[in-house]
Amino acid sequence: MKPGSGNNLDAIDSLNDETVSKYLIENPEFFNRKADLLLELSIPHESGAAISLLERQVALFRERNRELQNNINDFIFNAEENDALFEKTRIVILELLKATSLAELSGTVDETLKAEFSAHASRLYFIGNADVKSSPDSGIRILDETLARETLGKLYEKKRTFCCELTPEQAKLLFPDTKKEVLSAAMIPVHLAESMRESAGLGMPLLVIGSDKHNHFNSSLDTLFLDFIGEILAAHITRLAE
Repeated sequence: MKPGSGNNLDAIDSLNDETVSKYLIENPEFFNRKADLLLELSIPHESGAAISLLERQVALFRERNRELQNNINDFIFNAEENDALFEKTRIVILELLKATSLAELSGTVDETLKAEFSAHASRLYFIGNADVKSSPDSGIRILDETLARETLGKLYEKKRTFCCELTPEQAKLLFPDTKKEVLSAAMIPVHLAESMRESAGLGMPLLVIGSDKHNHFNSSLDTLFLDFIGEILAAHITRLAE
């Protein structure tokens, strides 16, 4: 064995994919200095044919460009969707703020949210035993708290907006007067101060929007805009009830 050959063997043994890759990254001019190597390289394609390094690089750049373009398209689509939702939300809020009484507000909810969110029905309930406001001609919908707890189950306990499919019993409780059966719904709790509810004789407000389609409202939907409507409703109901 020639002197120093052991060191050469050690260097060869230490070569692996990681060290070669690291060296090429740290020395991007390597193939400029060793241009002849490009003539010797062939990189197998998935089809089995050999292609040059440059062709392989071009193919990779095209693939990454397609991925980037797809990401940009998704971003634009989501932006357009959010813009449309914002406009619908703006229209709904402006209409709700025009109401000068709780009865008028209830009627506005019935019409405006249903139209703007492509829903089958929308209702504003006050859950509890609000005797002062519960006369049939008041225009305010009262939902008995005990019945709501029994029928809605875990849905009643949720403190945030929640979208889901409804059982026939739940649909009948929330939308008893619709021509078509409501299959899915968005349920938006409207948070009022307990002292205000007691002094005004109101129950806990609950906004529900229903659809006759199973997946129109589902648990994967972003509820940001619905949450915002709920917050506006809370402030407006407080003002109207004072």
